[in-house]
Amino acid sequence: MSRINILIVDDNFVARRGLRSFLETESDIAVVGEASTGRTAIEWVKGNNADVVLMDVRMPDTDGIAATAEITKLKPETKVLMLTVVEEQATLLRALLAGARGYMVYGRFNPDELVEAIRTIASGEVVTRPPVSSALLDNIQSHINGFHDIAEMESMEPLTDREKEILNLIALGRGNRQIADTLNIEEKTVKNHINNIYSKLQIKSRYEAISYMLRHNP
Repeated sequence: MSRINILIVDDNFVARRGLRSFLETESDIAVVGEASTGRTAIEWVKGNNADVVLMDVRMPDTDGIAATAEITKLKPETKVLMLTVVEEQATLLRALLAGARGYMVYGRFNPDELVEAIRTIASGEVVTRPPVSSALLDNIQSHINGFHDIAEMESMEPLTDREKEILNLIALGRGNRQIADTLNIEEKTVKNHINNIYSKLQIKSRYEAISYMLRHNP
């Protein structure tokens, strides 16, 4: 296999250097750059090339998921592997919808598995730790490919400010109870708002709601 060029993106200096030190022991892997925020990663990718980007999820400036969406638009051939402590399924889903080819939770993989994941993703496959089913991946892809076109979106009834707040919280992975607590409203009221959101956007699930947010708020 040819050499795999890696960009490491993490706001933690120690984490970046730890990854660099370990990965540079592999003969087929070269760390060609580092970035401490999503925005600096995007700027780096504009002028340089990496085969795989190791991307943290939570960072200042521009978070990892937003940066992933931008990077995969700029350089579709560049594969993004999310490395994170965040194990929420909704966050994993947002990352995959944004274009990530992998999602690995610290503590759920060992160093050898990370190296193998990098090689697998560089070859065009998808890797997640913990794993997700192929059915979920197919579901995600169907939402990306089958979502409404622009003309159809423009004909939709606009969301109220409250509905927009709730849609944003759904995209952040919040459950109905958490949304109710955040907005200081009843959980039943949250459910009613969600039903209205689904009706207006012509969607049926949280997956499609997150897909909508990624498409309209990259």
